[in-house]
Amino acid sequence: MAQNTNIMKLIQNAPNIAKALILTGMLGACQNEKVAVVNPMAEQAQRHDFQNSKISAESKLIKDASRVLAYSGPRNLLTKETLESYNYYIEYAYNGQSISGTRYQISTKKQVEKNVYTLNANGLCIQSIVGNNFKVTTVYEYNENQQLIKAYNKSEPNERLEFDYSDETNGQAMLLSVTFYDKANLKIKELSYSYAGLTPDIYPVNPEYLAAGTTKYLPIFGRFSPYLVKMVTEKEFTYHPFKEYTSARLYAYTQYADGKVKSIKATDVKSGNTYSSTERQYSSAMASN
Repeated sequence: MAQNTNIMKLIQNAPNIAKALILTGMLGACQNEKVAVVNPMAEQAQRHDFQNSKISAESKLIKDASRVLAYSGPRNLLTKETLESYNYYIEYAYNGQSISGTRYQISTKKQVEKNVYTLNANGLCIQSIVGNNFKVTTVYEYNENQQLIKAYNKSEPNERLEFDYSDETNGQAMLLSVTFYDKANLKIKELSYSYAGLTPDIYPVNPEYLAAGTTKYLPIFGRFSPYLVKMVTEKEFTYHPFKEYTSARLYAYTQYADGKVKSIKATDVKSGNTYSSTERQYSSAMASN
């Protein structure tokens, strides 16, 4: 519940691009069973982040904390995400070089929001349009390794996120930091990542802090790191007068016999209090051991 409260505070205080990204992430992912048409672009999008891992098409994350994920089709694509505690579910439709995500209330079946993601030839998202009445178009840029390096508000380009990686090659580059800027081009936040131990992440999802901006379960924004994050340091900046606030969280993991993450516990470095605790379940037989 503490994590959910922090997300709501972030929505209230964030600039437009951050609000759009947060709403995007809260939409998670999927595609309706009836429109589960598999095309090369959809397959590329689903395969992209897993190309350096040993995960088969049958090995799928089906539960992440209270979120329930469902898959269908010949390629076992993600079709639906349900979060009953927040009274919503999301369905995705894959159409050529675009993916549309529609969010509904569980209780009324009423459509709440529709987002559209445009993909390039490599299955990476290059533009998203988020919201109904509140619409923000975000543009995404990648480096030569197909890693996300910039996301910006198309109508307010100064309002952006910039991503920095280590220099390793062959898919080993790690996300080091993400910097947030507002419309006035002022740096308002910076997240720094460390990977002590270099534990392989054999079933990668988008990073927890970035999930609000990149949908957590669709691998259409490149791979951020081949390793599990050990610590995230967050710096927030305010102006007039200038002040800097720093916090950090440590992440501890348990794993199934096949190496996939079983549980994640995030702890505040200063207080030692548990920030969040998450259990994961997978569809593969190995993961159930």
